[in-house]
Amino acid sequence: MEAIDKACTESDTTVKWQYKQDGVFALLWGDMIVLSGYARAYHVDGRMIDTRTAVLKKREETADEKGQILTFEAENGLRLNEYLMLSESGVPVVSCSLSQQDGQEVETNRLLPLVAEGLGENAPKIWKSIWSKMLLVPYDNTMWLRYEAQPLRAGRKSYDLTVLFQEDSREGLLIGAADFSIWKNAIICSGTEAKSFLVQSGIADEGTHDSVMHGSVAGKTVESSRFYVLYGSDYRRLLEAYGDLLETEQKHLTWTEGVPFGFNSWAGLAFRLNADNYQKTGKFLREVLQPAGYENNGCTYMNLDAGWSVISEDRLVSLVEEMHENGQRAGIYDSPFAFFGKDAKQEIPGAPGHCFEEILLMDSNNKPVTKVDGAIPFDVTHPVWRQQMEWKLSRFVKWGFDYVKLDFMTHGGMEGCHYDKSVRTGRQAITAGYTFIAKYLSQERIGKPFFISLSIAPLFPCGFGHARRFSCDAFGTNEDVEYVLNAQTYAWWQSGRLYQFNDPDHICLLKGVFTDRDSQEGEARARYTSAVIAGTVMMLSDDYERPEARRRAELLASNHEVNALAASGVSFCPVEAAGASASAVFTAVVDGKQCLAVFHWKEDSAIVQVDCRRAGIRQGVRYRELWSGGQMQDVDGVISWMAQGCDAILLKEI
Repeated sequence: MEAIDKACTESDTTVKWQYKQDGVFALLWGDMIVLSGYARAYHVDGRMIDTRTAVLKKREETADEKGQILTFEAENGLRLNEYLMLSESGVPVVSCSLSQQDGQEVETNRLLPLVAEGLGENAPKIWKSIWSKMLLVPYDNTMWLRYEAQPLRAGRKSYDLTVLFQEDSREGLLIGAADFSIWKNAIICSGTEAKSFLVQSGIADEGTHDSVMHGSVAGKTVESSRFYVLYGSDYRRLLEAYGDLLETEQKHLTWTEGVPFGFNSWAGLAFRLNADNYQKTGKFLREVLQPAGYENNGCTYMNLDAGWSVISEDRLVSLVEEMHENGQRAGIYDSPFAFFGKDAKQEIPGAPGHCFEEILLMDSNNKPVTKVDGAIPFDVTHPVWRQQMEWKLSRFVKWGFDYVKLDFMTHGGMEGCHYDKSVRTGRQAITAGYTFIAKYLSQERIGKPFFISLSIAPLFPCGFGHARRFSCDAFGTNEDVEYVLNAQTYAWWQSGRLYQFNDPDHICLLKGVFTDRDSQEGEARARYTSAVIAGTVMMLSDDYERPEARRRAELLASNHEVNALAASGVSFCPVEAAGASASAVFTAVVDGKQCLAVFHWKEDSAIVQVDCRRAGIRQGVRYRELWSGGQMQDVDGVISWMAQGCDAILLKEI
């Protein structure tokens, strides 16, 4: 909550909503109008209500005097209530609801509680400067989507949240959804009004991978998501405060067993996985890497990824027993929301007498919705889906596994026609699917901790996994280093707030199955470091039948001081935004000591410099460089490092 206080109470500023006139309202931060706005809503029959053209019928203060409700009516019979509130911690919140004046049911798939713009002489610079950047947050992390900070341009979208900010001063204005159980949300640059944002509940497009329009919601009154609005001098603190606010709305799944260290089979083995190489890899970890320092709380995890079905049930059980007898834990893989099969008429394992075509998600023409990334979504509201899912999960528990990687989770939130007719939107569906899995694998139900790692998954809804991978697949080259650091640059704040851990994907230190060359030692060091600072899940992935892979792992995964930083679970904060790329410098305080991670991901040699003032760190501090064991210190407030190609250094205050 400290981040909320810092973001919302700078200089004890008074924050309040103010109704101006003609359907327009404003948010005041002290004497400054940080935004002006109005609201709009659409009925599915084509009628629309806009507060600027509708009639204000009522304006009332809430009982706690922390907000006001504006009621507008249009000649077409629609009524829109605009809720301008302050939360218990003083954070502005805006939402709206649509109803009909005659009390009949209303139906809608698009509500805009705020169309925001900056007006007036004393508006913040972020509204005036053409250099201001808008953070574009991807809906999920599939197909190598990435975060971007770009100038405003008509039609640009950010899903569920954005922050408008100045790169030099870091001044920022954040708008972010608070509710994710019904609506997919977006903040969209207006195509008709310059420097104006459409804050919208109800979005289904190429960014959400939907081929069907967003489902409609019906009732006497239909409410939008609520949206927080935060303004402050550092956009990074606003993102952290937003994460704190969301954690008060829904606690993330907690994990008390420490940051997982171990192995995941995908990058190193992919579909060459078998019982023999899995067993040998487990032995290498426990007999070589674990004694050398690659462990946490005396434990390592051995995680099977896709392709594990080639191992018989009896062999799986014996392998898990072997891992447990040797102090290790075992993980397995599933893609519960996605159908990758070729024959939909095939009988569903665990659901005798039923075939896959029964549980595929359909469109309004009773055709399966379009494939996404090679798979058709399942209808996760179908009782047969739940039947086969219970069968799957019960086997994982019975076989003794401790960890599951759940992949392609986006498919559970696709728009379509669901078996359960009370489920009208993709977000309602995925929330139901997530809830089913999380409850089934809860410690209260199965009697032991069971780690849930979400892989390709929407950022929201959160609270249903211990970890979420914040990028798509990442391997071990300089390109992978930059890609993972892009996520770290814009998603560091999610670790410990939306999820217990950010997952930086498996750590390939030599060569992944899908890469065409071995990585250089500097690339591998940078890739390992990028995982250490993520907050984090530490899963190596190479083919250890190669002596070079074993040597590389022994060299880089056995540094006790580096691994201690990873085990702290602290996510390092970026010093800079970087457009569609990544910051080169990240900072954190771990055990009371200032720490820095500095990266260079290009192939050339370069001097990388850290301005201590800009990085928010003290001058004159001596650091131990944890990889080399040497010492470094700033000169006149600047730390300089000569990088020889892709590499990284990791500094900790002495």
